[in-house]
Amino acid sequence: MDELVPLVAVEDLPADLRAQYEATSRPGLRDFIRLMAHAPDHFRRYNDTYGALRFNNHLGPRVTELVRLATAQTTRCPVCMAGRHPSAIEAGLTEDLVAEIGSDQPTLMTPAEVVAVRFALKFSTDHLAIDASDKAALRQHFTPEQIVELGLLCVMCLVGRFSLLAGLEEPS
Repeated sequence: MDELVPLVAVEDLPADLRAQYEATSRPGLRDFIRLMAHAPDHFRRYNDTYGALRFNNHLGPRVTELVRLATAQTTRCPVCMAGRHPSAIEAGLTEDLVAEIGSDQPTLMTPAEVVAVRFALKFSTDHLAIDASDKAALRQHFTPEQIVELGLLCVMCLVGRFSLLAGLEEPS
């Protein structure tokens, strides 16, 4: 592996990051924690902000997870693509629904989900391609607060680009 930076040894993780590490069984997520432990204070702030955007927003768990996974598809981060949050699954997220991300004619997504996913894909690949019709569609389906949360969620999910560059993987 062409290692960008070495992972912090598990025994050298700060206590709070060690607890996070031990709380997950996902190897890729564990490696992400070990990578980010090189800048623990910044990682803690990232976690606080990302956690609030992901789990305490006005988008709902299903839209949030679809946006997160759409962004993950653009970053090609195996760690990000492998995860599915239980609250989103409880809200109806299925693998068939996830498979519609990027589809020209999704049939399982709600109109709001289609708009959110298309925004996430454009935001993550070519934000300048977001045009007046995209903005109008966002305004049609989401409040200003939700639009801001959607944009910030996309920003935070782009960390997958760094994870991929660092060589982190999640076994399938």
